[in-house]
Amino acid sequence: MSLPQPLMRAFVIASAALLLGACAPSTTIVNQWQSPDPGPAVTKVLVVGVIRDVSVRRTFEDQMVAALRARGVQAEPAYRFAPEDGPLPEAAIERAVRESGATGLLTTRVVKVEQQANVLPPPAWGPPYGFYGWYGSAWGPAFGYPYAYAPAQVVISDNVYAEVRLYRVAGDTLIWTATTRTFSPSNPQQDSAAFANVIADQLATKRLI
Repeated sequence: MSLPQPLMRAFVIASAALLLGACAPSTTIVNQWQSPDPGPAVTKVLVVGVIRDVSVRRTFEDQMVAALRARGVQAEPAYRFAPEDGPLPEAAIERAVRESGATGLLTTRVVKVEQQANVLPPPAWGPPYGFYGWYGSAWGPAFGYPYAYAPAQVVISDNVYAEVRLYRVAGDTLIWTATTRTFSPSNPQQDSAAFANVIADQLATKRLI
């Protein structure tokens, strides 16, 4: 039995890409900084997504709020108090903080997107032949077979870097910031949820929330 070359090629790319995505964490913290005197844990947070796409912003704020609430922190999405699209004027943010009763502001923005080329080697398995069919295919076109093995493939993926900041409202003080890297995001709902859990876990570990 012989698989057509285009089908085999597509199967190799799809399988390798799925394996690559499954092995790599979705979001990781690249670096972070914490105030040497952060003060008591923040107990009520207003989540502000610095994102122009209103649907993505709301999805992110909802997921971040859900992650914080799951860890016992009171949290509200900024869009509930400031539903305007695009950059919010300072007065709108001040009003949102006042109306939400937040003691902390958690902000996130994308700072850059980098493309990453991943070279995927040929798979260790071969076409679904028995021994005799395999032996002939191992010698390639000279024996009438279209290929001897699937070639290496190059898969291009995006790395999205974001900046996360936690401010204490009193004194307008930055108490924690981090740069994150998210590998090949494709689903705003799932990617935002995974991102939010990474951030919430880190804040809880550092006892900032």
